[in-house]
Amino acid sequence: MRAPLLVPLVLGGLAAFAASQAPVSDSDLFWHLAVGRDVAAHGIARLDTYSWTVAGRPILVDQWLGELVLSLAYAIDSWRGIVTLRALAVGAIAAIVVWTSLAERPRRPLIAVLAALPALALSRFAWTDRPELLGLLCFTVLVALLRAGRRGALRAFALCPPLLLIWANLHASYALGLGLAVLVALERMLVDAPRRRQYAALAVACGLATFVTPAGLATWTSSGGHFLAPPRFVQEEGTPDVTTLPGALFSVALLATLGSALLVPGIRGRNALFEIAMLVPVAFVSMTATRHLVFFPIAAAPFLSKWGPNALAAVWAQVRAAWFGARRTRGLTAERESPVHNKERESETQGEGTREHVRPRGRLATDGIAAAIAVALLIGGALTAPTEPDLSGFPVTALSQLPAGPGLLNRYDWGGFLIWYAPATPVFVDGRLFPYVGDALDDYRSVIGLHPDWREALTRRGIRTLLVLPTDAIAVHAADLGWPVLARTEKYVLLRIP
Repeated sequence: MRAPLLVPLVLGGLAAFAASQAPVSDSDLFWHLAVGRDVAAHGIARLDTYSWTVAGRPILVDQWLGELVLSLAYAIDSWRGIVTLRALAVGAIAAIVVWTSLAERPRRPLIAVLAALPALALSRFAWTDRPELLGLLCFTVLVALLRAGRRGALRAFALCPPLLLIWANLHASYALGLGLAVLVALERMLVDAPRRRQYAALAVACGLATFVTPAGLATWTSSGGHFLAPPRFVQEEGTPDVTTLPGALFSVALLATLGSALLVPGIRGRNALFEIAMLVPVAFVSMTATRHLVFFPIAAAPFLSKWGPNALAAVWAQVRAAWFGARRTRGLTAERESPVHNKERESETQGEGTREHVRPRGRLATDGIAAAIAVALLIGGALTAPTEPDLSGFPVTALSQLPAGPGLLNRYDWGGFLIWYAPATPVFVDGRLFPYVGDALDDYRSVIGLHPDWREALTRRGIRTLLVLPTDAIAVHAADLGWPVLARTEKYVLLRIP
């Protein structure tokens, strides 16, 4: 039985509208925009042209397609175009997460929404104007495809290679998707022997698709750096903290998943193998960095929708047995559900066939109304979206006083802003991060934090001006040294080094 679209579409529209009301404020967006603009004008550049510390060195080109999409959105409707693109992606993610959960229990929309709540809430922290958001959308689609294939819609598996091809050109998070697709293909080879060759071909096709990028084999370098060795001093790459709201939401999803797996005896054999392939690698990646937390609740939402009520029923049965002192028979298995739910899963338990129920006309009309509501919310959000970026966190008034040419050491968080708004002043470091890993990043941290070798780094690099926070160690020490102040506000200080 197909999941109804009313709830997913309406919630997706509401999420899109909410996402459209925040102005652009992400520093990384600006350098992504600059790269996308240059890709559209000159093709993909493989050497750095924005900094003076790694100028002319090879750079990663793994996000070129996402950057081009951002640039096109900006070309169509300036900053409102960027916000509308964000709204589209967020709305699609919300709708697909809820639909994937609802597909496990088509007649229980409330259960599906509750199971999807951790993912919907945590996704709010991923509403960034970067290719990363488009990568998250690809991940959400992949989860839906793999789940649909598991339920019997085998054609969904065939869509995985083209999805990964696009994803590999959007963002390095494709590596997680490739891992999931290969693991699920292996799981299918074990439990569905007659189609073993098809699943093997699927795994090979998914792997080959990720090489169809301008970077070729080098695209795996970027994904490996992000997932296996993220720079921890960057806040979003730091170890997840369960005392924060994102960490707490992740913990809720993880504990609910573990609890369901332990409390429902029916999660055995084929069910267990598929869920292990889907959830264990995602849980590992999610725990490597704060920015990855959102992956697990998205992957776990359909699992919680499918098995969560059974777990609650098992807990309630144990509570009743303990309270009344009555021993219940051990009939609480994962397959012992309500007659209604058993009917819903009939097509899955009968050899994972592909038989589908025909939608009644009333359902089609309802879905059409829901689609109209979602489109109206999206259009309303686009029309009321902010038309200017929020630059309150950036040193805007310092732009006119920045010296042209190399020599500026800028805060890491302001690098993208300077690339877009001060193209005549090359940056010391910016959010592209990995081109600077090594000497440039070490020297930046040394000077900013007044490490023992800060003077040597200052001289060796030929740093002439500093654009830093007033509270940075180098700014505080510069006041003691009497270095000339070119500009100062409560948000930044621009210093000249004698």
